[in-house]
Amino acid sequence: MDVRGKGAVLLLRLALPVAAVLVADVAAEDDGLRADLTLASGHSDSHYTVADSGKGACGDKTWPQPVRTPYQRRRCTVQPNLAPLSGASDRARTAIVADIADSALHLDGNALRRAFEVAEQWLARNRDGINAINVYPVPDGDTGTNMLLTWRAALKGGAEGDGTEAGTYLQDVARGALMGARGNSGVILSQMLRGLADAAGGASVLDAAGFARCLEGASAAAYAAVTKPVEGTMITVLREASAAGTVAASEGPEAFLYITLTEAFASVKRTPDLLPRLREAGVVDSGGMGVAVILQGIVCGILDHPLPPEPFVTGSAEVRAGAVEHEGHGFCTEFVISGNGLDRATIEGELTAAGGSSILVVGDASLLRVHVHVATPGDAFAVGERHGTLAARKAEDMQVQHEAWMEEREDDGPDPASLPSIGLVAVAPGRGIAAAFRDLGARRVLMGAARGKVSAGDILEAARRAGRDHAIVLPNDNDALMTAEQAAAASAGFLIVVPSRSPACGLSAALEYREEGDVAEIAAAMVEVMAGVRAVEVSRAVRTASVDGVAVQAGEAIALVDGHLVAARATLDEALLAGIGVAVEGGAEIATIYLGQDAPPGAAERLPSLIAGQHPRLEVQVLDGGQPYYPYLVGVE
Repeated sequence: MDVRGKGAVLLLRLALPVAAVLVADVAAEDDGLRADLTLASGHSDSHYTVADSGKGACGDKTWPQPVRTPYQRRRCTVQPNLAPLSGASDRARTAIVADIADSALHLDGNALRRAFEVAEQWLARNRDGINAINVYPVPDGDTGTNMLLTWRAALKGGAEGDGTEAGTYLQDVARGALMGARGNSGVILSQMLRGLADAAGGASVLDAAGFARCLEGASAAAYAAVTKPVEGTMITVLREASAAGTVAASEGPEAFLYITLTEAFASVKRTPDLLPRLREAGVVDSGGMGVAVILQGIVCGILDHPLPPEPFVTGSAEVRAGAVEHEGHGFCTEFVISGNGLDRATIEGELTAAGGSSILVVGDASLLRVHVHVATPGDAFAVGERHGTLAARKAEDMQVQHEAWMEEREDDGPDPASLPSIGLVAVAPGRGIAAAFRDLGARRVLMGAARGKVSAGDILEAARRAGRDHAIVLPNDNDALMTAEQAAAASAGFLIVVPSRSPACGLSAALEYREEGDVAEIAAAMVEVMAGVRAVEVSRAVRTASVDGVAVQAGEAIALVDGHLVAARATLDEALLAGIGVAVEGGAEIATIYLGQDAPPGAAERLPSLIAGQHPRLEVQVLDGGQPYYPYLVGVE
């Protein structure tokens, strides 16, 4: 495959931080083109500038909205404006430009495999930045992680096949993604890959037009996978990029690759215009950014061009600690440093000298969050104490975690004849909550938050070990819900999803579970009881934001009720009271509080009397949940 000719210019690295655009300086005689681009993009600036290529005419081009550039037979090349790449030298700018005109695109299975592997590398380097793009300022953003794990499952499927033809390889990739999908973004990504494969059919090689058709097929499949498609999300980004690329494909590989990639990032930037919640939070759509990053990696792979030296998407204090996968054992150690003039590079160096690995230090000069794997947690804490005041200390023995997980994976399960007719599977964020589900009859509990979101394959495997005729799954999380639905779709009616969106709802539903009977009636009873439960989540804000009409400062305690931000307070207890106050409106009898890993000392003894002072008729139970990220999870019913 050779797409590296001489002529026009393609920019591989578009300098688009999370919410920035490039301002093009266009010569006066090209005002018509600039007006076209400005009008089409809906912004007062543009990603494009115009240069004389000295060869051939650009011709009449009419791109579909939002990339419409009807300029008339100019001797020009439309290219991104490199001038605004702040902090980059001219030599560095030149290094990320590839020359590809006058060549054919020739993608067989091997070429696609190489391109997809490069995309995996680029997505891995941008994962934490994508995780950080979270509407709610809570520390559990995981879009980047879910997309990366799904993409890796897809690559594994491709590696297990022997397809050297484009269509065969894409079918293998799609099968791998189907069972390896994690979270909403991963499920949608897996459906994009399914659409890509279906559109390729039995093709042995894809040219620009063929790959463009595949991208449009991927877009159509993604829309079909979502019950109520919402614009301003990852499906929008792929639709707009693929539509623009389809028209551009007739102009050759230069136009196809350039326009597809450029429009993907332009579409990401427009997502807040389409989705008010993004605009209010001051972020773009994280899944859309993931799609654009994947496309960028694929283009680099197609061109056999080196990836940019730095991640494209960067995070700050909102990067989720613990997002780095554990490559070994020891202690997973985390803490927050507050102080003045904190220097990330210095702290990273000292942690390395202390024997640390998987080091992640994010934040600013006054507040840094640290994640490190180290043999002795005290050594890492000592590094932090030399630079400021520590908070939110946590050290977990990864050997214990690893052994527990291996026990779950290696257990072959009971003899199928001994299983109940209807089994129960639950996804739990902590061991205390997992124990509660087991007490209520769950045969299989998947530890979701301890190692990243579970996959569709994990859920389906657990279901088959839980019940003889059917299994009911309680996902207990918005992301796991879509994954569970994908597992159910692949189960031929064996698996039924009860759509619990929180552990509190799931535990209430589990009270209605029965091992024998009509599975549809049992599932309906479980759904009905959840209607009377409200879920309260209390955490710490990892960034300053305004969401759901609530202004939040980084570090404040926040309360969410049924997934909506309702309060920001100075302390976790104050946020808890505010959240419960909203949840009990309309009447409530019982509040069950699950204490997380970061719950304040003495909370179990203090909270019942604290809550009774404001809600004397509310019965309060406090249990150990063991969940990360949320010191308090509450079910009010």
